[in-house]
Amino acid sequence: MISTKKRSISDAEFERQMREAEKTAVAEPEATQAFYKDGEIHIYLASGWNFSFLPKNFPEFEKATEKDLEKVGLMGKYTLSCEPLDVDMSIGGIIFELIGDKFLNAEFARRIGSATSEKKKAASRANGKLGGRPKKTKKDAVA
Repeated sequence: MISTKKRSISDAEFERQMREAEKTAVAEPEATQAFYKDGEIHIYLASGWNFSFLPKNFPEFEKATEKDLEKVGLMGKYTLSCEPLDVDMSIGGIIFELIGDKFLNAEFARRIGSATSEKKKAASRANGKLGGRPKKTKKDAVA
């Protein structure tokens, strides 16, 4: 059974874990800067892309004051943090939320489905030798 009890770790252990995590390659968008300005949280990515969003779009910031939001920043390269609210959010998770999972899942499926492989090429060649795709008949069109 997994315990949901919060456990605290020492500052030294936290620092050790952060150093260890930085050695590991991560498949997350890497942020270089995060700040709150003009009512929006702005995030700059190492890739050169940047984006901003309204804090009110995330339940984590529902009760945030201007003073709280001024403390928004990065914890490491992959996490947006707001210490006064005890909020830590992954940059990848924020992007996923903002774009929407339905769109992203559909796009991933489209790209994976359009991938070519040796198996697909061989099946296509074999089908071509048999005359290709069968012509649609009126019976097929109705069904």
